[in-house]
Amino acid sequence: MRSDENGGEVPSTLGEYRRMCAAFGGEDCKAVKFLDNKISESPGGVNEEVLAHDSQMRALLMPMLVP
Repeated sequence: MRSDENGGEVPSTLGEYRRMCAAFGGEDCKAVKFLDNKISESPGGVNEEVLAHDSQMRALLMPMLVP
């Protein structure tokens, strides 16, 4: 985990974002499928560090959590 701009803990790797999205949206949601694709393309796999701010990641992933 890493800290966001407000000092709160947020995911720091693709795997952490995937686990969070699977917990909220289920294994079959679009966000998990998107992250699975990114993980498969990434040299670091689930341990690949996410450089984007958490607010950007939330803006990208949250709409994919709901059908």
